[in-house]
Amino acid sequence: MKWIFLSGIVFFLFSCNSSSSDKKGAKSDSVTNKPISTVSITETQVPPSVKFEGKLNEALQWADKSGDNILITSFVEPYDDKEKNEYGEEGQTAELHTYQYVKKEGDYRLLWKINDGEKSCPFDITCNFIKGSTTVTDLDNDGIAEATVQYRLACRSDVSPAEMKLIMYEGADKYILQGLGWIKASPEDSLTVTENTANLETLPGYKKTEEEFMKTFGRYESEKGFAGAPPEFLTYARRQWMKFVIESFE
Repeated sequence: MKWIFLSGIVFFLFSCNSSSSDKKGAKSDSVTNKPISTVSITETQVPPSVKFEGKLNEALQWADKSGDNILITSFVEPYDDKEKNEYGEEGQTAELHTYQYVKKEGDYRLLWKINDGEKSCPFDITCNFIKGSTTVTDLDNDGIAEATVQYRLACRSDVSPAEMKLIMYEGADKYILQGLGWIKASPEDSLTVTENTANLETLPGYKKTEEEFMKTFGRYESEKGFAGAPPEFLTYARRQWMKFVIESFE
């Protein structure tokens, strides 16, 4: 009788463990969305149907629910431009381009593109993607990747911060933060902007006067460019803004 009783306990415990394992397995199987894994490709590996202007900066390839994707960032180095700027000055122009292609019916088709740059600059020109800032994520875990790029633009003859833009796309939906980066103007300077104070629109006491220009350093204009976005997108964008907000000339 004692043997039968012990056997019953063993069987009961085994059954419970098996049931628990089955439940864990079922939960794991129900997770259909996987992290987005990207592969860097060279210019020679870019398919002929994927067209872009200028020189290749970076090319990333991945697969998600929409199909096979390729993200291209490229640039055109500063060149003499005979067009005059708003002040009647001639200078140099530099360009930045970003493209996302998706494979449809055996060929890659353009999903969206960004064309930006600095035009007719008579001073020192800045026009570059921020190294390490381009990312491909699936923040809302819907199986469709978000592509995010960040870059700086400036025409300057002094120590002042460049314009900074963060642009995120999920499919054809675009989200943006734009403002000024932060630059160390003197040895005593230190960045005091945080994720909670980076939004100029909600900065307490800010009145947009010339005397308050220094308050714009390191901050973006507003978060209206993320209206309607999943909350995870804005949280990530704020973090990425702060990660790359400091401009260095090293």
